[in-house]
Amino acid sequence: MGNSRRSVRVIFFILSLFIIIVFASGCGRTQPPSQPTIAVTVGKAESRTMPIQVEAVGNVEAFNSVVILPQVTGRVLSLHFQQGQDVRAGDLLITIDPTPFEQKLAQVQAQLSHDSEQAIFATASAKRYDELFRRGAVSRQDFEQMNTSSTAQAATVQQSQAAVEGARIDLNNCYIRSPIDGRTGAFLANVGALATMNATQLVVVNQIEPIFTKFTVPEQYLAAITAAQKDASLKVTASIADQGINVTDGLLTFIDNTVDTASGVVLMKAQFPNSTRQLWPGQFVRITLRLGEQPNATIVPSEAVMNGQKGTYVFVVKDDMTVEARQVIQDRVIGNIAVISSGLNPGDTVVTDGQVNLRPGSTVSVKQAAAKPAAAGSNSQGGGGQ
Repeated sequence: MGNSRRSVRVIFFILSLFIIIVFASGCGRTQPPSQPTIAVTVGKAESRTMPIQVEAVGNVEAFNSVVILPQVTGRVLSLHFQQGQDVRAGDLLITIDPTPFEQKLAQVQAQLSHDSEQAIFATASAKRYDELFRRGAVSRQDFEQMNTSSTAQAATVQQSQAAVEGARIDLNNCYIRSPIDGRTGAFLANVGALATMNATQLVVVNQIEPIFTKFTVPEQYLAAITAAQKDASLKVTASIADQGINVTDGLLTFIDNTVDTASGVVLMKAQFPNSTRQLWPGQFVRITLRLGEQPNATIVPSEAVMNGQKGTYVFVVKDDMTVEARQVIQDRVIGNIAVISSGLNPGDTVVTDGQVNLRPGSTVSVKQAAAKPAAAGSNSQGGGGQ
């Protein structure tokens, strides 16, 4: 009887111990946490005709720029223009005191008159000696000497005529006129200042209608640019976003004949009519050189494209609302549009905001759809490329 009770107690103890062990092992297990759903903004990959263009930063320069220097030395007598005034070619700008040059002209004119009278007398004398020599009344030596004197006096007259012409030119140069249509700058020499010939800057006149923009592009685009230029004149846009300036009527007019070996770029210029004078010499502008159009280009909002160790990628939202990281090749960016050459198809849904919290396989919810990419205009702010 005692053995039976002990056996029951042992069995009960074993069962209790087993239950405790099972319970303890069950309590030690942790349930895998459920993945949180991440709210993101999404957009759609679309197919659209997109411009093929090269972008660069350039600056505006005057079509013509003339630094006015005096051609004579003298005091500035008067200024006939206002600073920043539009002038036409031939307009009087500055007068240098003409008094010394008027006196010089009068002096050389008097000398010319004297020399001319002497030349007339020498010519008449030479004719008389020629007749006397024929009669044998004078020696050959006297005859030749008189002819030589007449010839020398004629040369003296020519010298005096040249002196008169030079004095007249100097006098005319006292009245400085604009050589071009343009706009004057600031006064660089005031009334009363001594202006030294070919040294003292008086004013700068810039022609700003039309006007140039000067810019450089990497040599890798040179072949595409020259090929496109054979078919038609290439359109150029100059823009300054923070000032709301967007001038679209430029044409590429100059490609330099040399690639800069130090930087690997080619200098180019575009000409703009600038009738509204939105462009001003010295401004920095963003240049867009349009080469053509690419039909059926795959595009996404530029915010969707991320940079990783393996290159550019986007998060694509699958049907089960999980995401995958997909490698893509971004051809170029135009405004807020990224043109994708491979890796996406039109209709794919891509994440445009919230990527920082995502991993491949993350579950997402759409908090809002991204605005559709704006139509690709000429005022693009993306990086340069074809």
